[in-house]
Amino acid sequence: MKTLLFFLLCLGASAAEPMATYRGDVDLKSRDGGVTAWGNLTRIHGTPRVWKVKTPGGVKEVVRFDGASAVWQAVNAWGRVEGPRTIVAFARVSGEGVLCDGSTRSGADAIRVKGDGSKWAFLSFTRTAGTLGGFIVGADVATQNGVKADVAEIWVFGAALSEKELSEVETRLRQKWGEPVDLPESEQIQPWKPFAGLTTKLLRKNGQDSVHTYRIPGLATSKKGTLLAVFDLRHDGAGDLPGNIDVGLTRSTDDGETWSATQRVMDYEGSGVGDPSILVDQETGRIFITALWSKGNRAWFGSGPGMTPDETGQFAIAHSDDDGVTWSQPRSITSQIKKPAWRLCFDGPGCGIQLRDGALVFPAQFRDEKGMPHSCFITSKDHGDTWTMSPPCEGPTSEAQIAETKGGMLISMRDESRSGQRKWQRWDGNAWSKPWLRLPDPVCQASLIRHPDGRLLFSNPADAQSRVRLTVRESRDDGETWTEGRVIDPRGSMYSCMSVMRDGRIAMIYEGVGGLWFASFKPEDS
Repeated sequence: MKTLLFFLLCLGASAAEPMATYRGDVDLKSRDGGVTAWGNLTRIHGTPRVWKVKTPGGVKEVVRFDGASAVWQAVNAWGRVEGPRTIVAFARVSGEGVLCDGSTRSGADAIRVKGDGSKWAFLSFTRTAGTLGGFIVGADVATQNGVKADVAEIWVFGAALSEKELSEVETRLRQKWGEPVDLPESEQIQPWKPFAGLTTKLLRKNGQDSVHTYRIPGLATSKKGTLLAVFDLRHDGAGDLPGNIDVGLTRSTDDGETWSATQRVMDYEGSGVGDPSILVDQETGRIFITALWSKGNRAWFGSGPGMTPDETGQFAIAHSDDDGVTWSQPRSITSQIKKPAWRLCFDGPGCGIQLRDGALVFPAQFRDEKGMPHSCFITSKDHGDTWTMSPPCEGPTSEAQIAETKGGMLISMRDESRSGQRKWQRWDGNAWSKPWLRLPDPVCQASLIRHPDGRLLFSNPADAQSRVRLTVRESRDDGETWTEGRVIDPRGSMYSCMSVMRDGRIAMIYEGVGGLWFASFKPEDS
């Protein structure tokens, strides 16, 4: 009722009531200078930024679009507008692009704008027919043809406004915003502080080499200092196993400056294999890759009790003795570690570790006879010839990563109860501690490693709900406390894996916009 009265007062009794409004000074939600929601536009593409301006009513916030960013909401949450409608905006446009559009192709209606960035303008667009389904601001329905613009306010009317009504709306917006003046950059919210020397580059672009989607990165540094990145080659689509998936690998002998062509290191003809993890035995130089082999529908949902490939997914492992140049045929270690009643047992994914005593450890996970997922780990004390399974962590947990601590190991787990936080437990060599929740997490894989100087590093999308804002945190007390962290990529991001390079810098492979990305940086204060 208050909202209705506000609009009636603003527009006068003759004006139509807007069906949706987006006001920078009221409806904007942000974090560290980045937009996280604008009214019901809760889906974020790219990095739309909060920008502060001086107005007759004081300092207010507007949304800055950079040409590669957008905010949107799907039709099922936003609705459809059939027939005549008017959209008005108060904005400053630089160059040319799409200011707004429908978020569904059946209801797309791209509105292109053009400006030189010198003045704020009242913009109005009236359509007399057609459908607007969903709503996106900053780009078109394909999140292409983005616009560089600062947008203070947008109103959407489910009817075509008259000239008198448009004049009333323009008067109201101009009285409110005046001619906004930018605050200097020093007074703007800095969106994120990068690590020293942070560099990022696209390592594998989706669609490259006829691979539809690259996903699930693992990363390790060999005894010779070679970076070895493994990942899913999802040939026909972005979906998980049991799709047409192989495990690929690329090597870098110059700390990530250049990378080799992709090798297929696990390829079961007629079956899928994916979710890889990688581990280097620094004593022997042997490199191991593990993955889940799904013969037919034997992945997360289709796998069942039993031990054979026809019954259950297989915990596959392969190795290389020449720094990752050539690889053995994969073999299954399912019979060594899985109980027949379990529905599925496989690796992390990400990377494994070698303990101080030389033992090899891969994070793992299984679904018990009731289907409950549990994080765990497998261990080899004979350099990978045989493996044993740990007791389970408290479920429901799944994808995990492990670091060695003074008293045992620390495991960081994806919490399948949807708590919005990371789940943690400690292993003392005999039993697990009670679990605890700490650090926001949108139910996603994460990375956990130890630097040679003793600190722990943890990376994940630092949000309780959305896979965005890939952040690296540090701990100097074995994971009791963590720093606020620094952002690697504020955009959409998912799985990640880190490794320490020979010069002490951190290498990372992560899932970002458009494919797999490589990042390198120095730890804080080093």
